[in-house]
Amino acid sequence: MKKFIKYFPALALIPFLVACGGSDTKKTTTKKPKADYTKDTNALDILTGQFSRNIDQIWGVNELVQASQKDYVKYTDQYYTRSQIHFDSGSISIETLGDQNRLRNAIIHTLLMGSDASGIDLFASGDAPISSNPFLVGQVVDNFGRSIMNVAMANDFATYLIQNKLKTRKLSNGRTVSYVDIPMVAGHVEVRARRYLPLVRHAAKRYGLEPSFILAIMEVESAFNPYAVSYANAIGLMQVVPRTAGRDIFARMGLSGQPSREYLYDPEKNIDAGALYFTILRDEYLDGITDQTSKRYAMISAYNSGAGAVLRVFDSDKWEAIDRINNLSPDAVYRILTTAHPSSQARNYLLKVTKAQQKYRNVR
Repeated sequence: MKKFIKYFPALALIPFLVACGGSDTKKTTTKKPKADYTKDTNALDILTGQFSRNIDQIWGVNELVQASQKDYVKYTDQYYTRSQIHFDSGSISIETLGDQNRLRNAIIHTLLMGSDASGIDLFASGDAPISSNPFLVGQVVDNFGRSIMNVAMANDFATYLIQNKLKTRKLSNGRTVSYVDIPMVAGHVEVRARRYLPLVRHAAKRYGLEPSFILAIMEVESAFNPYAVSYANAIGLMQVVPRTAGRDIFARMGLSGQPSREYLYDPEKNIDAGALYFTILRDEYLDGITDQTSKRYAMISAYNSGAGAVLRVFDSDKWEAIDRINNLSPDAVYRILTTAHPSSQARNYLLKVTKAQQKYRNVR
């Protein structure tokens, strides 16, 4: 049933807003039992099932848009309004089936949302809280070229967008959508990368990794989207799956069970968890590979497809595979993993991470 909440006129809006304001890896030892590394999708399937039904009923078929690794999507107004941030391509789209006040409200809350995703349910209807430290500062500018820092600036920009950039489109169910598109600035990915540099440097030093390595993984996994979630239930900046890598990480930390979604949506904990998992790959699952460059290529590929899948590219027996890797040059290992891995996603993943790491080589 369609339900509308009361909206305040534009002049009353500002004080109101201020008040509101993956892996399948197995270690082949006799000491550690094999874990079940099936993808952790059951809970997510239940969430997205009801969620998609809500969208189908309101927006019509083929209109479902939902959050992903590099896309932030938030529905409000009982699912009649939605905001999308495409962190990869650098574009923002905010649309509504309601009136302009609803659109204005969504614009303001999107521009001023924070970086803390731990308390945000992307599968429920509701505004993201307004933050005193907006996540999009430096990534979006208003019609005067200014970063949008507060409610007054966001409200002024929303007025400009509605008066000058408003568009409409018809849905297949006959309803009319009103929307605005907002471009992000050039270099928006690097702006987000700089935001996480202190946390990356700390994790890199703690686990003996290069900052450029961690940054490259974050860029490819999530485009530095702190709200990132995948269908395999990988969560956060480094896309850690609680049931698989998460269990390994907690075990290495001396903890039982697996990290919660709230834990992994904390940027500091997520970056630490992802970096720690690389040490598990390096020191446990891929231990025995002697050349550090070859091991780095194997670690990157294993982060995407699992260490077992990486080693099977070279031989069905783990130790024979490691011996073969050790008898190859790093360039040969790279060439094999980017051409002979059975997963096209894994092949492309190594290519993308290696390319992204070059961008951050000067980061220390």
